[in-house]
Amino acid sequence: MITRRHVIASAIAAPAILRFGPAQAATTLKISHQFPGGTIDKGDFRDRMVRKFAAEISKRSGGELAGEVYPNSSLIKTNAQFSAMRKGALDLSLYPLPYAGGELPETNIGLMPGLVATYDQGMSWKTKPVGKALTDFLADKGILLISWVWQAGGVASRSRPLVLPEDAKGLKVRGGFA
Repeated sequence: MITRRHVIASAIAAPAILRFGPAQAATTLKISHQFPGGTIDKGDFRDRMVRKFAAEISKRSGGELAGEVYPNSSLIKTNAQFSAMRKGALDLSLYPLPYAGGELPETNIGLMPGLVATYDQGMSWKTKPVGKALTDFLADKGILLISWVWQAGGVASRSRPLVLPEDAKGLKVRGGFA
């Protein structure tokens, strides 16, 4: 069975899609994310990145595919996006993978303290055995990683700066693990 995911993967991998017969309307792919909306040139960098990706989909497919961006969880709420992609109800999402930890605990791997110390190290996973294992695991669950993006996390406090681990002593904390 050919799904939209197959179409997306083929369109991105192929330099062009050959067209036979009369022109048809573009297939529109729904791309959801939780970040504030903007334009391709202004606003939250993650939204701009998604809009540039959507433009590239159209360019590389010769207009056969189009990406419609739904920022600020306007199409599907943040926590539901992963399941929606697995079920085929959503085509694409810029989705922090550890958010899927409640459904697939293995996706918390990027949150493990000290495991990914730098952006370079995180990006190197793409070509290392750990990256292959992660992409294979996700593919078995119906999710295809089509772009690797790492974003550093952080900690904050309303009462005092948190610089060292001992600075958090006595504070209630919330983490990314679901």
